[in-house]
Amino acid sequence: MSAPDSPAVELAPIREILRLYCRALTERSVDLQDLNALVDKNIGWSKHDVATSDGAAIFLPGIVERFEAQADNFKFLKVMLTQQAGHIEFGSFEFEFDRPSTRFNDLRPKLTASLDYHDHDHGHEGHHEQAAITELTRFFKLFPNKRLALDVFSIVESARIEARIMHEYCGIATAYREMRRCTLELRQEIIYLPAREALLEFMIRLSLGQLGGVRVPKTQRKITGEIRTMMRLIAESGATVEDAAEATLRIYPRLAKVRNDYLDEDEFGILDTEQKSSSRSKRSNRSGRWLDQDPSAENHGLPELQGREREYLAPQGVDYRGDFRPELAQLLTQAQANSREQRKSLTPEELADMLRSQRTPKPRDSDEIADEQDPQTSQMVQNLLRELDKRDARMQSVTRRPSPQQDDDAGPLSATQPNTFVYDEWDEQARGYRSRWCKVYEKTMGIGDLTFYRETLLSHAGLLQQIRREFEQVVPEIYHKEKRLADGTDHDLDLAIEAMTDLRIGVSPPEKIFWRQHKIERDVAVAFLLDMSGSTGEAIKTVMPETPRLASGEPMAERSQRRIIDVEKEAIVLMMDALEAIGDSYGVYGFSGHGRDNVEFYVIKDLAEEFNLDVAKRFGRIGPLHATRMGPAIRHTTSKLRLQQTRSRFLFLISDGRPQDRGYSQEGAEKAYAVQDTRRALIEARREGIHPFCLTVDKEGNDYLRTMMDDFSYEVLADVSLLPRRLPQLYKKLTT
Repeated sequence: MSAPDSPAVELAPIREILRLYCRALTERSVDLQDLNALVDKNIGWSKHDVATSDGAAIFLPGIVERFEAQADNFKFLKVMLTQQAGHIEFGSFEFEFDRPSTRFNDLRPKLTASLDYHDHDHGHEGHHEQAAITELTRFFKLFPNKRLALDVFSIVESARIEARIMHEYCGIATAYREMRRCTLELRQEIIYLPAREALLEFMIRLSLGQLGGVRVPKTQRKITGEIRTMMRLIAESGATVEDAAEATLRIYPRLAKVRNDYLDEDEFGILDTEQKSSSRSKRSNRSGRWLDQDPSAENHGLPELQGREREYLAPQGVDYRGDFRPELAQLLTQAQANSREQRKSLTPEELADMLRSQRTPKPRDSDEIADEQDPQTSQMVQNLLRELDKRDARMQSVTRRPSPQQDDDAGPLSATQPNTFVYDEWDEQARGYRSRWCKVYEKTMGIGDLTFYRETLLSHAGLLQQIRREFEQVVPEIYHKEKRLADGTDHDLDLAIEAMTDLRIGVSPPEKIFWRQHKIERDVAVAFLLDMSGSTGEAIKTVMPETPRLASGEPMAERSQRRIIDVEKEAIVLMMDALEAIGDSYGVYGFSGHGRDNVEFYVIKDLAEEFNLDVAKRFGRIGPLHATRMGPAIRHTTSKLRLQQTRSRFLFLISDGRPQDRGYSQEGAEKAYAVQDTRRALIEARREGIHPFCLTVDKEGNDYLRTMMDDFSYEVLADVSLLPRRLPQLYKKLTT
């Protein structure tokens, strides 16, 4: 997670563990990604600090630091992840408008019939249905005020998921109860909210398990009793997302009819959530269904909000439940068979309306009127349309045009956040650069423990001594002994004897009898660029030749099975030990990423940074991540080496395969694109006076390295286990 003295929990080093945990829960492979990757797409999500899901992947904050104890921060992260996994596992995004509920007499068909009849009168029969490209869009079109409908549905559905999780996964229930307690302590008092918002807060408190002492408007006791019963039905095992929708259809009109006026404190009364239910509620509980008192009353459409709409504000969220965007997630994950045909009837105006309904409303005391054509929403609509095209399976199967970036063809990027950098990318077919095409996020690798660093030095003790001896041979070459000095490090013994002799025979001795050792600067700066792509997690079978043994001859307990990334790390650790001995300036960096807008660049040891325990501890956090977009990583490393005022500068790229990334290196022309862009990045480095060298453990490396490296130096290492031995040899050969 994080350093022992820091309460923060970082996502990167525990991502794989959390992914396995998520897979065990949902029994499906769910991708876990850094939240920034979703927010930066600007397609409807904007919160950087709470988890969310687009219906297929789960997005988590890169770092969690809400509590003073690291254990509490990890618990918060785990509960956030579990809640999002629950939405996927228990069908929040699989809502079907026509699928019957299990707890209610369905109102959806009746309300839809009413709307269809209205459209028929205007000569547009079926148009309303056609325009709704998701089942949830079709559902939310039933409501005159979509903002209130979304808020009610989100509370009810999140409560259903949470109850299901706590019932089926008892191990996480304790953590949920702790998060509930902390959340309730920070909730706003109901008596300070206007009436309609007070009732929504009442719903949230019910869903958080508040068992008594809830204050509600006295005039709304009947409504609160009905809401309580519906919330209990939703929390029962077996309730579905369609049940949450039917509950929303009943709760919405009850809230819409309540004027959102402020009340005096004496107008609130205590509603004990454990008090005996009414006879109608008892009947509901016995049958396991909600019994509408007058079902026909609901068949005349849903009401507008009483009072001015802009006086209503959405309730305060529950952070551990994350950012729930059901309609947007369903839009991005719906079955692709008819998606393109459906999108033909989808207008940008409808997408804009959907996105606006999810944005934070203006303060109720604000005089500012929302601009229906605001540039922010317009840009989000364009980004969302491109994202929909990228996810369309039918578009993915179409033969791609030679230019590789069509799935990211959104134009230049900008570096608006701290520690972000944008770089051009070379398009070989166009024979030109794509301006500001890739965004690099520079991050300092988190601090782990010393275990990996220490075990590497121990397990390779024999090789380490050999490397040190070889590098010590370089030391005499970089020192020069200057004699006959008036002042210096020490007396020159020969000259001192001569001086004593001169004194004895009465001759004035020379004063220059000292010597000093001058260091002839090698003046070398080197950057090691480490591939941290997902493929480096592949295990290797070669047995370590230098496994330490006990006195009895028994081998010491081995480290868990070594992966390619582990061998790469071991090689760097041994190199660092040697470089510290001869004093060369060096930096160690890692890279990965996912797409042109999310190239991750990790600083393990910066060029200007002195080696210390924190640097050694960072090796415990290095692990396989995503894809391999080499060009931007090389360019960013070049920008660092460019600042080094040394005569010789080297860039060592250590990888396990060809450059690959979304829209960067698939088949055909795109494969050539990635290789040529990497080649161009290396040419740019050489123009800066930097000497690149590529060392790969990909046995097929010769196929593309001949093109990619041009006349640069490279080596294909057939046996990855030889890397810790070979890297120091190559370094010494190239730099001396």
